[in-house]
Parts: sequence; C-alpha cells; structure tokens
Amino acid sequence: MTFSFTSWEFWVLFATALAAVQGGRAWWAQRTATAGAGIEGTDGAGLAVAAGTVGPWVRPALLLTFSVAFYALAAGKLLAIMAAAILLNHAAAHAVHRSSGLPRRLLLAAAVTFNVGLLATFKYAYFIADFVPTWRPAGWRLEQWMLPLGISFYTFQTLSYLVDVHRGRISKPANLVAFATYISFFPQLVAGPIVRAHEFLPQLQAPWAALTRSEGRRNLALIATGFVKKVVLGDVLGSLLVDPVFDAPHEARGLATMLALYGYSLQVYADFSGYTDMAKGMAGLLGIHLPENFRFPYKATTPADFWRRWHISLSTWWKDYVYIPLGGNRRFSPVSVAWLAAVLGWVGWQWNEAGGWFVLAGTALMLAAVALMSSGGMKRLATATHVLAVMVLGGLWHGAHINFLTWGTLNGLALAAWVLVAPHPLPTWAKPLTWFATFHVVVLSRIWFRAGSLRTWDEAASGPHPEDAWGTATTLWHSLQHGWTSFPTWEPGVLAGIGLLIAGYFLHFLPSAWQAKGRNWLETQPAGLLMLVWMAGVAVSTLWPMAAAKPFIYWQF
Repeated sequence: MTFSFTSWEFWVLFATALAAVQGGRAWWAQRTATAGAGIEGTDGAGLAVAAGTVGPWVRPALLLTFSVAFYALAAGKLLAIMAAAILLNHAAAHAVHRSSGLPRRLLLAAAVTFNVGLLATFKYAYFIADFVPTWRPAGWRLEQWMLPLGISFYTFQTLSYLVDVHRGRISKPANLVAFATYISFFPQLVAGPIVRAHEFLPQLQAPWAALTRSEGRRNLALIATGFVKKVVLGDVLGSLLVDPVFDAPHEARGLATMLALYGYSLQVYADFSGYTDMAKGMAGLLGIHLPENFRFPYKATTPADFWRRWHISLSTWWKDYVYIPLGGNRRFSPVSVAWLAAVLGWVGWQWNEAGGWFVLAGTALMLAAVALMSSGGMKRLATATHVLAVMVLGGLWHGAHINFLTWGTLNGLALAAWVLVAPHPLPTWAKPLTWFATFHVVVLSRIWFRAGSLRTWDEAASGPHPEDAWGTATTLWHSLQHGWTSFPTWEPGVLAGIGLLIAGYFLHFLPSAWQAKGRNWLETQPAGLLMLVWMAGVAVSTLWPMAAAKPFIYWQF
C-alpha cells in the first residue's frame, strides 16, 4: 500500500483538501456575512445558522469528497463495498427510527447481521475455510477476497450508530451526506480512533469558525510528533531490532528474542499512537475533534488499567456494546452462561481424557458453589467470564488467525485472573509488582500478535497471514527458555536499536507533569518549524530505505 500517511501522494491530497476546506469556510463566511448582515436564520434541519458561519451542508460535502478520493486511491474498487454499506445502513437507520416494538428490534437485528456478515465474509473467509477446506473453491486467492481497507473500523462505527439510533441516543438519523462523511472520514478511517456518531455528527452541524493560531500549532505539533513516532520509534526500531528476529526465528536466542519483544511493544505503540496523533492533527486542521486513543499504556499497574489506556476507543466500544449487554460486572446473561459452558466443553474435548472431564466438572461445580454462596463471588465470576469473552472476540477482531485468537485469550485470562484473585483496592506497596507482571503479560503475548501480522500487503500471497505464523510464534516462545548467555552480535545496527529502545521507553515513563510540559513546549513552537519537521518526516518515510514503504501496523486490521 503506497498511498498512506507516509507517502507524498497522500500529503498532496491532504494539502488540496485543507486548502479547499479552509477556502470554502472563508468563502461561505463572507457570503453569509454579506447576505445576512448579522441576522440569524435556520437551515433545513432547524439548526440555528448565524451570519458569518458555514452552512451545515458545506463541510460534510467537502470532507466527503476528499474522503471518497482518499479511499478510491488507497483501495481502488473496494470503494464499492464501503459505498454499498453506507447506503444500506443509512436506509436501515431510518427504518429503525421510524418503527417501534418488535419490528424495530427485528430491523436492528437484520442490520447488525448484515454488517457482521459483511465483515465475516471478507475478513474471516480464509479462517473458516481452514477449518472446512472443502468450502474453499479451487483457485481461491487473496486478490479475489482481499480485506477491504478499514472495514473493521467502519463496521464498528456503523454498528454503534445503528444501536444508538435504536436506543434513542441519536434522536434523529443523519442525512446521507453527513452519515457518509461520518463513516468515510479519511483521517481516522483505516485505523481509528473509533468515533461515536453522537460525538462526530454535531461537529459537522455546528458553526464552523476559523482555527486560531494556537489551535493550528497544536494540530501541527500532533502531526509532527506522529511522524517522529512512526518513522523513528516505529519503522527504524522495527528494522534494527525486531524484524531480524522474527524473520529468522530458528536462529534466535533468549536475550535477542526478549529485546525484539520489548522493541516490538514499543514499535507497535509508536506506530499506532503516531497514526492517532497524525489523524487527530489532520482532523483538527479540518475542524473536527477526535477522541483520545492512548494514555501512556505501559504505565498501567493492572491488566484492566492497561486496556483503559490502550486503544481507548476500541476498549470503550467493546464495553458499551458487548460487555455491558452480556451482563457486565453485575450478573450472568443466558448468552454468557452458554459461552462459558461452550468454553468448558471445548477444553474438555481438547483434553480428551476422562480425568480431564472430571477436573472440569469439579471446577464448574466449585465456581457455581462460590457464586451461590456470595453475591460478590457471583459478580466477580460474571465479570471474569465477560472480560474473557470480550478479549477472545477482540483477538479475532484483530485478525482471523489462531495467533490472534491466542493473543486475545492470553490477555483475557490475565484479566479474568486479576478480577478473581486480586485485592481491591490494590495496596500501594504491590503496585510495582503488578506493573511488572502486567507489562510482561502484554510484551510476551505479542509473540503471537507480531508473528501473525503482515509487514507488507502482497496481493500475490496465497493467504492473508505470513506462512507458518504459528510455527514462528512457538519457535520464539521456546527460544526464551535457553540461550540467555549467548548475547546478540553487537553490530552498529543492534546497538542503535537498543539505544532507540532505551530512549523510547525513557520518554514513555517520564512523569506525567514533565510530559505535559513537553507537549506545551511543542505547541508553542513556530508553525514553520513544525511544518518543517512534518515535511522531513514525509521525505524520510518516502526516500529512506529503512523506513520507506512500511504501512501502519493497524492498517491491516
């Protein structure tokens, strides 16, 4: 994928979009100021429109135009899939809004089924075919069933929109242009943050004022720092310290593997949070505020705290639309009981011994006894069951592969264990220990995440994941058990990678007050300097072989 945030072609389009949007804002403001002479009116939706502001339809129309252009250049003919999803879901939302009672619930169920089915068709077809090989037609190749760019993100936004219309959180569905802009908004389309309609749509309809200098510098600083994160702590660190180990797993030893895992955890954070910073900065320059998506996650002292800091928009989506409907931290639901029974049954089937079934039966009876004896025990058990379910689904959301399922399950088990056995509240003296454990659960589980991820998108590949991804992960996991006395070759590249690793984590773990001062300092720098850093990032990511042609990690999800 050459057309991305690190390609000069994208920035030419963005500069055009920014110029058109700001020019349109200024033209409309002058037009309405001249025509209205300060008199307020209303638009077609009944919203107040003051003289000198932009009509609610202008900004969505401009943003939609450039969002469609971006997606067409980045994904080509797959634009038709997103367009069809927008049209069908727009009609479904209005149908849900107009109905009531059982028809309303049935319409919502049909719309949700359509969206989940669309995602499953393109994202999970290979995964299902691996279990049922006879379902795969002869000659079936990746270029015929390519994962549409951003489908995981825009599907979740569509689902939340439909559910919020059904719940009445959105009093009236948006018009087609506004809804299409919400779904296709190009700064955050392909990797989030996942935006809720009740946060995004009012911004399109609100009076559109010119950016202040401080707002402009703040957004430029976000883009510049996002580029530094992506290129230096993402691409370069990955090339120096991570890729060599995962490219040759049979040659890796314990220390080299551990350094690569520390490096990958920093790389994926820098890459993803760098994307978020750039998306927030671009959206801000276009007059749209995007929500926070990261809050220094490696400072987390518990597994739950980590997921409140990492990919916040996705974590809150799971909480609001899956975890709470399942029963949350209050009670079991029929769905969660069935899921728990299915998990225990699957484990027993895999164990495939009478003794294993007895152990599982005893465990189930003990858990039921604890739940019946104590309301607090029931709540903890329900919470543990639900967080495990959400993390398993979260693993599958990231990728249709056993590696991602394993990664999600490991993190889910850590969360469930924390819920069941951890003291509440956590004593102060224990926080360093729980931080260490939390950090290393995250780092070690990413063996499966990285081994299952694409480094580049190759349409000629025979499948959507690297060959023998499971074997790579298990080989590296076993490498951690030996070879700790055999140090990596201290070549200049390795030393430079370790230096970047230390610098990156040092910046991440600085006290929050110092980090805030650093952000404030950046936002006071001249706009020209910030734009120079921005352009340097484009040049480096385009021309330097070590950083060039590396898509954002989360673009594949």
